[in-house]
Amino acid sequence: MKKLIPFYALALLFSLTPSSAFAQGFNYTGYVKSYALGQDGIEVDYSGVDSFGSNEDSFSTDSTFQSQNSLRLMGSYLSEDSGYFEIHYEAQPLYYSNNINDSSPNENNASGIGSTLNTGSNRFRYKDLDPVLSEHGDHIVVLQNLDRFNYQLATENGDLTIGRQVISFGSARFINPTDIFLPFVLQTLNQEYRVGIDAIRYQIDLDGFTILDSGLIIGEDAKKENSAAFFRGKTSLEGNDLEAMYIQLDNAWLAGGGIERALGDFGFWLETAYMNNNADDISSYWRHSVGSDFALDDNVIVMMEYHYNGAGSQDSSDYVDILQRQPYERGGVYLLGQNYLIPAISWVVSPLISVSASSFFNLDDQSAFISLTAEVSWSDNLYSDFGSQMSIGNNPEINSAGEINLASEFGSYPLSLYASLRYYF
Repeated sequence: MKKLIPFYALALLFSLTPSSAFAQGFNYTGYVKSYALGQDGIEVDYSGVDSFGSNEDSFSTDSTFQSQNSLRLMGSYLSEDSGYFEIHYEAQPLYYSNNINDSSPNENNASGIGSTLNTGSNRFRYKDLDPVLSEHGDHIVVLQNLDRFNYQLATENGDLTIGRQVISFGSARFINPTDIFLPFVLQTLNQEYRVGIDAIRYQIDLDGFTILDSGLIIGEDAKKENSAAFFRGKTSLEGNDLEAMYIQLDNAWLAGGGIERALGDFGFWLETAYMNNNADDISSYWRHSVGSDFALDDNVIVMMEYHYNGAGSQDSSDYVDILQRQPYERGGVYLLGQNYLIPAISWVVSPLISVSASSFFNLDDQSAFISLTAEVSWSDNLYSDFGSQMSIGNNPEINSAGEINLASEFGSYPLSLYASLRYYF
């Protein structure tokens, strides 16, 4: 409990102290969010010999309830002489109806399948706080995240950023082949802020249309296998927004790019990347995303994207094995199949209500992940989200050795229903 006292004191200071009480140039904002999440049990089929001594063909994991809460404090200081400083700190008190310490795959827990938390990884952070701030019994844990901590200096030649910051790339709307530094996975509920990583970044604006962007990412313990370097160029030419980049990893490199433009009344995008792996046991691969959007009227937009994932497999029996490979552990890949079709629609019902829906269809194993979301604005600072995440596909299987195998990608995702309340200050 003593570990929580400094955090709550800081939160109280942010919420009660007017900005005028701070030094000139200091600004602070933040939010409080609470998600109530219910997840149905996952149906698991027995494969081969029934090692559990049951006459049943399958079993179902327990339904669960979670309360995911988040307090994010964001401060910045701007000085004409000293530059710009930024810091974000987030604490996440979480309640699980099941035992949080029960993490092995068994009948009561499917090894974290369907997790909706945005916990990220410290692989691309030189040093980091202990992600677990405190634990209370078997059902409550408080996580913490120092998500931004950087210094920015603007010069006549370019902008320099040193420290923990967000680095993201890509022109596609749903799956970005060039975006390999801790992208969001599909089921993440809180996607407002990308996970920050430690880097030195320098951006040059050449003429208002062309940007040169380079950086060095300093990973855990500054080890080569956890670090990377990148160079990116972005320009606008005759209505085409063009992007090209190169990323050097420890034992691999990525080259990619993309284009965005209008085709009549349609929007169009194409993004591609080639990952060359130097390790003998890992094949090089391509990833592509191509899509279009169209405004039916002022309030309704429809989108469609096709994604090819060369790191994945067309055979679902390979899914568990490929999760241990470099693209999934270090290359920002999380989809398991190779071919995906992603339709989506967004509808602004009124100035205070918006609704969106999207589906990720795995064309190889015929499974699907479907997301429905409605956002309601109660005031300028208060919002709610109501949503569901559904899946279609073959159930996962457990073999005679007690090992989980995936018969389809999205068939292992539980039905999830959630509601949230978000307050910004």
